Amino acid sequence: MSIHEVHITIPHREAAHAIVQRTAHRFSGRYTVAVADEGDRSCVRFDGSVETPEQLEREFRALLLDDMLRARIETETASLRQLIVEAALRSALREPEAGA
Repeated sequence: MSIHEVHITIPHREAAHAIVQRTAHRFSGRYTVAVADEGDRSCVRFDGSVETPEQLEREFRALLLDDMLRARIETETASLRQLIVEAALRSALREPEAGA
């Protein structure tokens, strides 16, 4: 027996709406996915043939954790990445040395 619609609710205190959207997008090849911001939570709806809703939710939550950690690392390393890009641009724009 398969179910055709599964809902997963994620409070914003657990994950930002943008991160929930990013995670939900990963499932768009297998299901029709809709994500709604409902004030203090994100609601994700999967439409399609779902054999085990519990397994789908476990998979979603595991990928959500991955996306949350990636977003955290991205935030924590933003200034370092900016310095690296600036140094690379300065190096690329520097005048070639005489005789090189």
